[in-house]
Amino acid sequence: MGIHVFTPENTLLIESIKCYLYTDPGMGKSTIAHTAEKPVIFDFDKGQHRVSAELRRGAIVRIDSWLDLENLKDDFYAPYKTIVADTVGAMLDAIKDHLAKNNDNLQRDKSLTLKAQGLAGNLFMKMVRKWENLGKDIVFIAHAVEQEAGKDKVKIVRPDLAGKNSAILYRMSDIMGYLHSSPDENGDDQRTIYFNPSNTHHGKNSGRLGRIVTNSQGVEVCTGQVNVPELSSSPTFLADLLKQAKDHINTLTPAQAAEMKNIADLSHCKQVCTEANHAGDLNQLTESLIPDHKYVKEMWYAIQIRAKEMKCSYDKEKKRWFNPPEFKGLTDQKLSELQDFIDERGLDAKTVCEHLGLDALNQIEDSKFEAVKDEIEKLAKEGIAA
Repeated sequence: MGIHVFTPENTLLIESIKCYLYTDPGMGKSTIAHTAEKPVIFDFDKGQHRVSAELRRGAIVRIDSWLDLENLKDDFYAPYKTIVADTVGAMLDAIKDHLAKNNDNLQRDKSLTLKAQGLAGNLFMKMVRKWENLGKDIVFIAHAVEQEAGKDKVKIVRPDLAGKNSAILYRMSDIMGYLHSSPDENGDDQRTIYFNPSNTHHGKNSGRLGRIVTNSQGVEVCTGQVNVPELSSSPTFLADLLKQAKDHINTLTPAQAAEMKNIADLSHCKQVCTEANHAGDLNQLTESLIPDHKYVKEMWYAIQIRAKEMKCSYDKEKKRWFNPPEFKGLTDQKLSELQDFIDERGLDAKTVCEHLGLDALNQIEDSKFEAVKDEIEKLAKEGIAA
């Protein structure tokens, strides 16, 4: 095959698109998978039996171990156009279970070593690249989970996928949608996929999916909302959706597509930063940074801003964020001793607290007890000198 050169002003047609769909329970996510074009559905979650027989249009492959998938030959995929991982979380678990059979990959508590966790990610990426090279569309299905996140404890819905894998899935996906149900104007439940990100859920809309409306300034805006029809009468729903996204992406030049992706990555990083609750979240964000990303400096700055709000510290040698040490105040005995110490020097607690910038003596850390006494001694002498 000859070499093809695409300059920034030329379009770079994609053959394979990656869709990441996460949903609330009972939304019919497994059924939607059957409306893709010629799908083969890898049933890692072992839940495809719940799909009504009349709606099963794709081939279902029950996966009991990672080797079941890894040993499939390329010609197995020939009849299919779309590959569905149901669910992607269970797919990653299958990889980890496979690696856990080797004791060299385990720590004392039987959890995977950091090296083995990295290997699990590599095996996952290798399989996805194989599917891409075969020219298949790829659909990742995941469960949704609601969590309180950030300093304001805002409730946000995100895929039920933890750690670095969550960042990897977001980065590799072309479109990412949250499937949710809510009553329509008639009071009937309407399932909707939300592709645009918001402060209540994650999303990614490189395919410009959803209704197009004109705002008050006369500018066309994509809502990112796609209503799910009755699938028995819409057997190509997901196939049509993926084709629409692919067609839009294929109108972009490589430079435009790359910039759209870079901006989406930066926006997502900032969103996840606001949701960080502890140092572990910051470490996952830091580890997911790509050194040569166009906006890596802006991403690092966003992480630092959130870390400052959380009072986390960064160890440059270990390249790790750490939570602030737990506050340990004075015991009642030391508080009493300090009060006597203040009285003996002709001062009062209010004057001392104002001098130290505190509201009360119980805000003094135990480790600073002697230093505070020295400061009080100094304050008393200055008062006498005055």
